[in-house]
Amino acid sequence: MKLAFATKEIDVTKWKEDLLAVGVTEKDLRKDQNSKFENPILKKLDSCLGGVLAEVSTKEDFTRKSGQSTGLGEPAAAAAKTAQASDIAIVLASSEGLSANSCKASAIASGAVLGIYEDNRYKSESKKPALKSVDILGLRTGPELEKKLKYAQDVASGIILGKELTNSPANVLTPGSKLAEEASNIASLYSDVLSAKTLNEEQCKDLKIGSYLAVAAASANPPYFIQLTYKPPGEPAKLKLALVGKGLTFDR
Repeated sequence: MKLAFATKEIDVTKWKEDLLAVGVTEKDLRKDQNSKFENPILKKLDSCLGGVLAEVSTKEDFTRKSGQSTGLGEPAAAAAKTAQASDIAIVLASSEGLSANSCKASAIASGAVLGIYEDNRYKSESKKPALKSVDILGLRTGPELEKKLKYAQDVASGIILGKELTNSPANVLTPGSKLAEEASNIASLYSDVLSAKTLNEEQCKDLKIGSYLAVAAASANPPYFIQLTYKPPGEPAKLKLALVGKGLTFDR
């Protein structure tokens, strides 16, 4: 299921959906002499909640020290799963020490996508995630942010595909019927820059790829040598790189 992401400029106290996740630093949790938050966002939220936020923030398991860190997107998605929330928002209490707005939004988006992911392909019963949309508040809006959000979702989708291939059993992930098929699918999605080529056993023999064939001989399935080629648009590439892996699927 694909999440819908949006960046919005809105007062956090006016946001009225299922769940609001707030990212804070140690500095954001500072309080004045009246035990009130100094951070304006936390001060507003605490006022709306009748002081509960200030009280909870003093708990030992709530605190983190300088130098410690945690993601925001994945914990927010996990909280959404627990609460069965369909629409959530994520806001940063402050931006100090963080990278550009577009990078923050990208990190939050990819974390949220990965946070709700569960591999339920081989379960007899499973629940689909309730989470449908994520609003990112306070990071402004614009084409650059939208571009970064799409990029983050694409990266997260690639990570999920890698996980599913890695976690597939040997009787499902065979070289020809599954792995080569996935390579072809990826190439077709990005046909302007990607191409796929699959060599069968005879073609591998013609090219004298003996070491590869020797390893593949341990499997009852015939070998297929899969090649994905990326060619950027424009002028010919000045540097060529090759990433090589055996792609074994039988010793799992």
